[in-house]
Amino acid sequence: MTVGTTSTARAAPTDSTRSGPLPLVYVVILNWRDGAATLACLDALAATDYPSFRVVVVDNASTDGSAERIAARGAVELLRNAANLGFTGGVNTGIRHAMAQGADYIWLLNSDAVAPPDVLSRLVAAAESDSRIGLVSPVFHNAGEPEKVEFCLGRFDPAARYATQTDRPEEALRWQRDHEDQVVLLGTALLIRRTLVEAIGTLDIRLFAYVEDVEYCLRSTRAGFRNVAVADAVVLHSFKRPVSDPAGCPPYLHYFMTRNYLLLWRSLPGSFLLRKASLWFLRQRLVQIERMAGDERAVEAVLAGLWHGVRGIGGAYDPSRRVPWLLRVTLGRHPGAWINLLDGAPPWRRRVP
Repeated sequence: MTVGTTSTARAAPTDSTRSGPLPLVYVVILNWRDGAATLACLDALAATDYPSFRVVVVDNASTDGSAERIAARGAVELLRNAANLGFTGGVNTGIRHAMAQGADYIWLLNSDAVAPPDVLSRLVAAAESDSRIGLVSPVFHNAGEPEKVEFCLGRFDPAARYATQTDRPEEALRWQRDHEDQVVLLGTALLIRRTLVEAIGTLDIRLFAYVEDVEYCLRSTRAGFRNVAVADAVVLHSFKRPVSDPAGCPPYLHYFMTRNYLLLWRSLPGSFLLRKASLWFLRQRLVQIERMAGDERAVEAVLAGLWHGVRGIGGAYDPSRRVPWLLRVTLGRHPGAWINLLDGAPPWRRRVP
């Protein structure tokens, strides 16, 4: 990987009312062919009331001129990856740079997120309240409906080996209180303590994009750190259509959400693919395939995700790498029969999706 740097960073100021400098935060923003969103994110970030921060934008080999527009704006460091390394690889470039520059915290901020001025201060204050806190996140409201809560935090059920989420603040508080070691946060605006990176490393590059935040949160708790969501810190974000609603969902999202959960399971301690969880996961994907009948690209993406996840293949999604013919003519063409088998019903019984 070749990294070129355009640097116009300002020195990190300190708070003269304190006995020492405030923790230095490096804000890492990933750009990939979306200069307008990244520039809007930077404009919003300029109003941040936390004084001790620097911004680094990592460009993932964009070819649309967006990196040049960001460089022309100035006031940020720009790192250019020679290839598209995905979310994980791109962000890791920024994390490693921040660590080398002495950052106390790294704040991963999506280019399409809008952070109000007080958010970073609230996140740092929460992290500084307890040295065991490794990851801190705001809650997220819908960018189109700012009063609508979209995501507070998630919870990873070790029995089901799957993450669920809540948009209800009272439920989020209960999960943090009663299931502290199961809390998972979004990578959309994730504050990371330096000592956590030193303990567990950076994001898993095999995942490329999606589920990487779940995997990182689980590594954090296994290392003895806490993951915390701050209820009074709100970031606006536009959320993609969920995989459970396949209409209009891009094929790559089906692929990554399928494959990466299987890769995640392979990395967890204990036996690989608990029978109950794996059968439930397979049934869920078969139901997806059944609902997407006629959308060959989407079906192929789910099948590829299953095939590559079981085989432990990570990296980018390449639609030209087709799955074995036998998998397509069995699971791909007759998902209902396989669902019936998993349910203990005759495979020829007609299903009503």
